[in-house]
Amino acid sequence: MTSFAGRFIAHVVAITLVPMAAVTVAAPGVSSAQCDPNWSRNVWTNECKPPPPPPDWFTPKPAYVPSFAPADIPPPPPPPPWAQQLQLRPVWDGGRQQWVWIGI
Repeated sequence: MTSFAGRFIAHVVAITLVPMAAVTVAAPGVSSAQCDPNWSRNVWTNECKPPPPPPDWFTPKPAYVPSFAPADIPPPPPPPPWAQQLQLRPVWDGGRQQWVWIGI
């Protein structure tokens, strides 16, 4: 009985995996010449579509805002006189929610 169950499972796995392997080998990959990497591609019609435009209410983060910080943080403060000679730069501290000066 155990050998029958083992052979049955092996046959089911083979019947399931062989077609998937054939499709994987036979189907060509998407080349960068076909579509822009940010565009969506319909594999059946081979049609490329750009992403939808952002909604009217969306405002992107300013350039000074790090990716992990909220979008409404204030801009970094001007460097104090002592920071210029020490080559310090402002970095957003997420824990304290403020700009801190660190060495380069």
